[in-house]
Amino acid sequence: METVLVLSADRWQLTDEKTGEIRAGILLHYVNQYREASDKAVGLRPTKISATTEVFDAIRKAGAPGFYKLDFRTRPGKESKPTLLAARAEFVRKPDLFEETAAAHSERKAR
Repeated sequence: METVLVLSADRWQLTDEKTGEIRAGILLHYVNQYREASDKAVGLRPTKISATTEVFDAIRKAGAPGFYKLDFRTRPGKESKPTLLAARAEFVRKPDLFEETAAAHSERKAR
């Protein structure tokens, strides 16, 4: 399992224009500590991945953003190429993303 910061989990649904088939799924956006060193990039880049209903339910229950341990598996994708899927999510903790901002705001209001 890999520990990541989950930013959001979103259910989606659309109708295929050619076949009329209703397609649905879940998209997960997260950041991890991996980033290639580069003169042209700074910071963490969000990753977008498909997820199972179980992952969505776990994130919906504990909330996002949040740190989660994710377990992955592969499934056949377009032209049978492997596609990575988030298969399990275990809540770790909530981040304190805006704690400093809130403290600074409170200080300014007190002045």
